[in-house]
Amino acid sequence: MSASSPRRNAETPLSPVHPFNAPGEPITLYDGPVARSAGSKAPGVVQYDCSPKLGISWRLHIEDYDLTSTDRTELSLLDLGFKLPVLARDAVSGWSNGASYGDPAAPLDRVVAHWFNLPRWHGSAHLAARAADGTPRLVPAGRSVYEADGWKITLDIRPDHDAVFSDVHQTDVYIMTHVMEIRRLNGTTFTAAEVTPVLGALHVGLSFALGRWVAPVLPVGLNDQEDTVWGQWGPMLCDPARRISSGWWYPEDQASLEDLLSCLLPAFRDPYRAQSLRLQMQYAITAIADRGFVEQRVMSGAAGLEHVMWQDLVLSGRLTEAKFTSRAWPAHSKLRTVLTDAGVDLGVHEDRLPAATAFATRQQVDGDRPADGADVVTRVRNRLVHPKETQEPVYAVKGLVTETWLLTRHYLALLVLRSIGYRGSYQDLSRTNRWVGETKPVPWA
Repeated sequence: MSASSPRRNAETPLSPVHPFNAPGEPITLYDGPVARSAGSKAPGVVQYDCSPKLGISWRLHIEDYDLTSTDRTELSLLDLGFKLPVLARDAVSGWSNGASYGDPAAPLDRVVAHWFNLPRWHGSAHLAARAADGTPRLVPAGRSVYEADGWKITLDIRPDHDAVFSDVHQTDVYIMTHVMEIRRLNGTTFTAAEVTPVLGALHVGLSFALGRWVAPVLPVGLNDQEDTVWGQWGPMLCDPARRISSGWWYPEDQASLEDLLSCLLPAFRDPYRAQSLRLQMQYAITAIADRGFVEQRVMSGAAGLEHVMWQDLVLSGRLTEAKFTSRAWPAHSKLRTVLTDAGVDLGVHEDRLPAATAFATRQQVDGDRPADGADVVTRVRNRLVHPKETQEPVYAVKGLVTETWLLTRHYLALLVLRSIGYRGSYQDLSRTNRWVGETKPVPWA
């Protein structure tokens, strides 16, 4: 084998703290003695459930218990040395909303977290893994490394990703697909409080990019001696695994993901800005996803647009609150203003959106301008929401509600990206007839 062969140049994969699971298979978090009343012990297990949704459940393996007792509020996990707040289903089982353990002020050398339901994309380095039977296995382009806001984020795919993801469309399951390591770029230590906003930014940011919820769960903080000194258990927002993503980011475009992280991580250091941005992205994720009622997606997208418009026009000082809510500034004017500022094309093109074009040609607008995308999005939304507005013109045009959703999610994704200073490429979410991987620079770039 030559010195330049991929296997010789491959890197050792990150080791997950919790082992990779089969699709939908629970992950054991604790299996050992649990303290009972009067100093007695009982064997118990705590697991991370991965079907039909992510969550934490617990069970005690005992025979002598009160059938009517459901008053347990915590489990003392003796081998781990911490108490887990729980809710009881009966005397021996229940669930938990999670907890942090260890010392949140302890200096951390690195954090390892476990990503669920990420798709496959090609990274910058090969991995020298091993198959289940111990034989060497090369994972081509299985490692991705990102540097942003003073952090180094390494993401390794599980070696059998293609196999475990092959049939995910057939049922709702959750699969640990990647292992992530977070370190300081300069090699210094950090605390749980410093890395928590990074984990939050990655959770909502990658979900926003993919158009569905994915999650970095069960983070574990290790010191320079590789001792576990901090960790966190908890259920997180995550959609069932899917092979196809409906988001604005093309997963093979690694430069754009690095650009996104370089914008997101500094934004999430500011608690006030992080709260506002998280809400906008949550609206966008619901609006972008191709599940549920189309009307629901339109409503979520419209709420996100309203939030962005308030931020851009009122909080920036361009409009007073009174003007923002006055008839002098109807919804289409406000939306048109922020989209024009971003350089977004407001045209409604018949070859892409025939139903929206037909609706626009029937609309009466002020002046000589033709009706545009801002008119379509706001007027269709108003007719869906307000009972005084007849809904017949909306449903009389076949496909109009669907095309309004496409425009709404397209506008919202772009405005959120502009608000964080993103300047990479994106997939046009107003189009359904584009080629796979067809992207273009954002308008303001």
